[in-house]
Amino acid sequence: MTKSARHFNHQAPMTHQRSRLNLKFLNIFLFASLAVLGVMYLINISDLTVQGFALRDLKSQVSDLASEKMANEEVVNAAQSYYSLNTRAAGLDMVAISDIVYLPGNNLTVAKK
Repeated sequence: MTKSARHFNHQAPMTHQRSRLNLKFLNIFLFASLAVLGVMYLINISDLTVQGFALRDLKSQVSDLASEKMANEEVVNAAQSYYSLNTRAAGLDMVAISDIVYLPGNNLTVAKK
């Protein structure tokens, strides 16, 4: 009976040692997983921050271009205004049209085959 008891005691530490090795590998795997996920999280946050700065710059460009467009539209409207056209036409020394006379056409067709 002592022999079987010694044999039993001999195997017990070996099983305990295997469970320690399994826990060691499990702990290493968990630590490595957390490290990789942490690095991926930092990279993602960094990328989102850069995109936020780029978006803010683009929004400021949009507002600048909108104000420039409004200024250009004001210049175009001023150039096309009736008062502006009259003053430029007066400077050309053109004759004003008073009566328009249309010539009557005998034949209403334009082209014949």
